[in-house]
Amino acid sequence: MREITGDAVEQPISFFTARPSGVEPAAPERKGRFHAMAKPIGSTCNIDCTYCYYLHKEHLLDQHRGRRMESSMLERYIRQYIEAQNGAEIIFSWQGGEPTMLGIDFFLDIVDIQKRYAPMGRRISNDLQTNGTLLDDDWCLFLKQNNFLVGVSIDGPRELHDSFRMDRKGQPTFDAC
Repeated sequence: MREITGDAVEQPISFFTARPSGVEPAAPERKGRFHAMAKPIGSTCNIDCTYCYYLHKEHLLDQHRGRRMESSMLERYIRQYIEAQNGAEIIFSWQGGEPTMLGIDFFLDIVDIQKRYAPMGRRISNDLQTNGTLLDDDWCLFLKQNNFLVGVSIDGPRELHDSFRMDRKGQPTFDAC
């Protein structure tokens, strides 16, 4: 055990090093294939599942309803994620909260940024996890045209689903999915 004397305090090890403002780290020299999920709207959601561990932590994460990933951060995330990959396919996963609350324009920006940074000869794919309540014809057309793999969260048959997944007004959501 280390002895601490006077005002000396052991400092925790940090995996994050300070760097000058505006300076980005270089992409790693040794790249690999990995998968990360982005939550560009954080815990913000339009329904209030009784079992949700994330939704009720908004205050702990300093997240306020409607907060979204800033466009400069979105572009930086997409570019760095692409730069760090070496596989033939680069897969982006989008979740929340409820990511469709960001609107189609946000996802159009995602696709445009990906096209700008897409390496030659490599494929970029997207998947989206949603509760499905905001999907309409426009969303479905966008998702199809851009080849998004879509997962819709449903908790089984109506009786089971509606006992756990209510909207913010306490109304069942099965028919909206």
